[in-house]
Amino acid sequence: MTILLQVLEQSFTPTTPWPLRKFTFVNAAHIVGMRLDGQCGVWIDLARPHESQRLAHTPQPEDAIAFLLATFGKIAECETAGGSWLIGHDGTNHSTLAASQVPQK
Repeated sequence: MTILLQVLEQSFTPTTPWPLRKFTFVNAAHIVGMRLDGQCGVWIDLARPHESQRLAHTPQPEDAIAFLLATFGKIAECETAGGSWLIGHDGTNHSTLAASQVPQK
């Protein structure tokens, strides 16, 4: 079972036009922590020392906790369902978190 989670490349800024935003996926099994940066950023820490990826940059700082909790919830749903999954989002709004099973049933 593999769960791949979409993350933003660290060069992304809130003013970067949508067509220029770059994303990558990380294996959720390598996530050792998720954290807020106290502003609008949601970050994941990976198994290798000092390796972090920006999960999202929310419009308001108070939205960051909702994004973090929704991500934990989506990963848990995928683990419960079993199989392999891709979890994606728009990088700013937790309501856009969506999971697709691979291969699709």
